Order: sequence, then structure tokens, then C-alpha cells
Amino acid sequence: MAITTGDGLVAGARPRESFQKATGTMEAAGVFHSLLYAAGRPGAGVAPTPGLAGAALTTYAGQMPFTNPTGGALSYLTRLFANAGIAGSLMVCDRLWHNSGIVVTTTTAQTVNSVAWPARDRDGTTAGADVLVALEVSTATTNGAAVTNMSLSYTDDGGNAGAVANANLPNFPATAAVGTFVPFSLAAGDTGVRSIQSVTLGTSLVAGVVHLVAYRILAEIPVPLANIPVLEDAIALGVPQLWDNTVPWLVWMPTATTTTQVFGSLAYSQG
Repeated sequence: MAITTGDGLVAGARPRESFQKATGTMEAAGVFHSLLYAAGRPGAGVAPTPGLAGAALTTYAGQMPFTNPTGGALSYLTRLFANAGIAGSLMVCDRLWHNSGIVVTTTTAQTVNSVAWPARDRDGTTAGADVLVALEVSTATTNGAAVTNMSLSYTDDGGNAGAVANANLPNFPATAAVGTFVPFSLAAGDTGVRSIQSVTLGTSLVAGVVHLVAYRILAEIPVPLANIPVLEDAIALGVPQLWDNTVPWLVWMPTATTTTQVFGSLAYSQG
């Protein structure tokens, strides 16, 4: 079944889930920062360890709480409230897959051949519609300059192999701090990633630990002024559907590197 009316959203409303995360010192203004490793509520997650082929996720420590509905009901994100000590933007994402084992000193292609995503792309399948990929840092790197030649070989959501994505949103930064989250820009015309064949760092990161993460953006909310909260309801969010076993987690785009608190809440409706 599906919720098709405002009354249905109200009837299916679940208790809100609050979050409060201490970011630590972030990499730079305009560089995404994964809050998975940040202390607070939910508690900090640990670095992934499944190897290069990665693991499809149905739950993970550090995610926002999510419980599947019963009786064939569906889930929707219906409310997002956010505030922070500095201006920025907050994304709620579904973490579909992540990996480990990338050798940070290897500059040539490293084979990934990712396991299949869980069936949670835009259409609730494994095809990869709207699935994006980023490189996430769990132990700080020590490269002395930004890396401008990092790339990803992937199969797109239409099943076309051999596509190339580049990490230039922005380029992977020098001495990337824990939590640094750098998305890959897909090849022209592509709208999602079905699988990853290899990653090429291009330049040594010298030290540190990094992971590829496949994810789908569920919602975004601007926080244009420090300490001024913002609220978006179901209509403003576009009533995004959350498939069973969604792994919601938070990604922050700061306007300054200053350590801050990012806090707020989200709510679901099921029916």
C-alpha cells in the first residue's frame, strides 16, 4: 500500500528521531563532511572493514534509527529540522554500500568489483538510479596537495560499463580530515551508479584510511544562519520514500572548518 493523502501522512506519523553531532574540525568550507564518525546522538560509527568488494548495508552503527513498517506498509520522510553553530547545509542520505582495503599509496587502478547494491535505488531496485559514490575519510590523510587526478570506473544505472567518474566536487583535498566526504562527478548524461569496477587515486595520499561509499540523497535542508533553526515538512521535502532497511545517515556541508554542533530531528510516516 502507499500513503496518498495528507491525512494518511498524519495517521502514519512515527515519533521523531533527534540527532546532535559534534563535527570536530572539518576539512574546509564547501567540502562535505560525513557525520558517521562524529560523537553524539546517534553514537559514532566505526570504519568499514568488508574489503574492496564492500558490503551491501541493511543497518550500520552510527546511522539514524529506522524501523521497517509491517503489513506491507511503506515509509516516507515527512519532517526535517536542523540547526548548527555555523551556517551550512545538511543532507540525509541512505548508505547503501561501503568498502575498505584501498591502498592509499597506490596510484594505479585498484580493482573493486563491488557486490550488488541493496534494492534501494530511486525505484527500489538494484539498478542504481540516483545512486552516487563518494570517497570518505576515516583516518586523516597526509597528502601535501589536493589530488586532481582521482577517478572511478563504473557501470551506470542503464547497464553501460566503462564509464569514468572524477573526484572533483571539489578535488580531494590536502591532508584530508576525518569525515571528509568527496563525491565523484558522473560521466555526462549518467544519473546513477549500478556497480564499481575500480578506483584510481592517481596521487598517493601518503597515509590515512579511505573508503568508497554508495549512497542516495533522501533530503537536503539549508541552515543559512548560525544558531537559527530551519524546518521542512513533507511537502517541502517532496515526500521521499524510504525503502525497507534504509540506513539513514547525515552529511554536512560547512561554511567554515570550526568545530560545531549540528542538531535537530527527523520524522517518518508509515502506512
